[in-house]
Amino acid sequence: MRERENMEQAVDVAELWSRAAASLSIGVVLVDANYRTVYSDYLDKIPTGGFAERILLERAISALKHDARLELYRSQTLEVFGPPKSYFQLVTTPLGSDPHPPFIITVENITERKRLEEVRRDFVANVSHELKTPVGGIVLLADALSQETDPATVLRLSHRILDEGDRLARLVTDLLDLSKLEETELHQIHDVNLNDVAAECIDRYRLGAEARGIKLTVDLDAQVPLVSGDRWQLSSALSNLVDNAIKYSEPNSEVRLAVKVLATTVQVTVSDQGIGIPARDLTRIFERFYRVDADRSRATGGTGLGLSIVRHVIENHQGSIEVTSTEGVGTTFTIALPRVEA
Repeated sequence: MRERENMEQAVDVAELWSRAAASLSIGVVLVDANYRTVYSDYLDKIPTGGFAERILLERAISALKHDARLELYRSQTLEVFGPPKSYFQLVTTPLGSDPHPPFIITVENITERKRLEEVRRDFVANVSHELKTPVGGIVLLADALSQETDPATVLRLSHRILDEGDRLARLVTDLLDLSKLEETELHQIHDVNLNDVAAECIDRYRLGAEARGIKLTVDLDAQVPLVSGDRWQLSSALSNLVDNAIKYSEPNSEVRLAVKVLATTVQVTVSDQGIGIPARDLTRIFERFYRVDADRSRATGGTGLGLSIVRHVIENHQGSIEVTSTEGVGTTFTIALPRVEA
């Protein structure tokens, strides 16, 4: 009778272990004291890119099991070059203090964690570099100004310091805006008339564009194109697109903003007759601090964050954005946003 109860308890424990292991998001390999694998689920739970990754994982686990025989319980980060590159973390943990206890190997796909770490490192490095440039310029100019007595030179240096200060202020503002936009939830949701947002955007930039010999036009839909969202964010997205279009256009050209109501979306296009974007850069232009023409961007006061801000705004509104461009001909950005149902 006691033996039967012990057997039932053993079955219950095994069932409990199986359920517990299955509930974990990481893969588990359980090895008994005789180095036999009694449970393994990592191939079912850990997404892999194919046969090569599975073979590499199996080899890594075999190596960890071999080391465990020598009482070396270690962890390992397995890097699979792909493409795409992926990372797996394997950790061996003994289950007890006996000379040769059973042990568990956990397997976790940490590719996304690694990607986020790389993005964070790159972002910090880029921010440091971008801030260093105007700050360093201000320090050097201020030092030169303190030793200058010629009124004309003093005035010129003062204007340069103001320009660098403006650039620094724009960079800080864009960083703060981007930080707010990366929150996935919209906090100010209203029905927004995109005709009004587009008209205000054109009015805001008209004088500056005309001063450079660039014509701004706006084509609004006769219907009321309403979308649900945050008016400030949508205004920021259109402003960044129009501002970019002006910066990368030549005198005697045109920048056009159009709003059109479609069956289920409102389509907004911003097109220019500017220098265009090389095909090799089209997939990267929405990255933070990525510049197609770095010298021109800095000369016109660009921070390298405008298109990243646009992308986040459109994602926050469950919309889409596409870009078509031909070098020397121009660029068109097309936004589609879900419209408010009548």
